[in-house]
Amino acid sequence: MIEISALIGVLGLIISVSTFFIGRTTAAKNSGSEDGEMKSDVKYIKSSIEKQESKLDGIVSNYEDVKVELEKLKGRIINLEQKVKMLHSGENV
Repeated sequence: MIEISALIGVLGLIISVSTFFIGRTTAAKNSGSEDGEMKSDVKYIKSSIEKQESKLDGIVSNYEDVKVELEKLKGRIINLEQKVKMLHSGENV
């Protein structure tokens, strides 16, 4: 009878230890899978941000071009206004 009790105790201990190691291995695999997923997500986010930055650079460049052209147009309008004033004042004389 004592031998059966000892055998049951040893079997219980073996099952407990094996279950512990199986659970630990499974947890390590899940953790590795989650780490891989996170790395993949971070790469995707980084790629998306880089795309948005390049689009923004293009918009800024286009804005600068429009700003230069607008300044040129303002200068031309001022010149035209001066010419109109000169013509108008010449008619009154």
